[in-house]
Amino acid sequence: MAQKLPRTRRIWLPSFLGRFTSLLFALSLLILYFYVIGNLQGFTDTTLFFLLAALSWTLGLCTVFGVFSSLLYVLSIPLRNRLYLDRIIIYGAMSLFSILFYLVIALLQAFMEFYG
Repeated sequence: MAQKLPRTRRIWLPSFLGRFTSLLFALSLLILYFYVIGNLQGFTDTTLFFLLAALSWTLGLCTVFGVFSSLLYVLSIPLRNRLYLDRIIIYGAMSLFSILFYLVIALLQAFMEFYG
């Protein structure tokens, strides 16, 4: 008779949120690239305002998902065999950079309000 293996619990939510954070961070860098190139190429002001609005939403979502991912990795330590300290640090750093960059973008939008 075959021996039954114990059922292992797989925790997928922190990994999913971490990958989504990485995707949003890469998307925000791509939008920033389009904003800089568009500013050099002379895009219209409405296009630049749209890019800044999309960038602020993307950075806000990246911050929220990064914090949740780091928090869930910390909370799921007792249920795992490994610590995943590298992922906690990386997603925490992405969240910190995103919130700082979000504040810079909000300041830029506040100063551009007078010109629009």
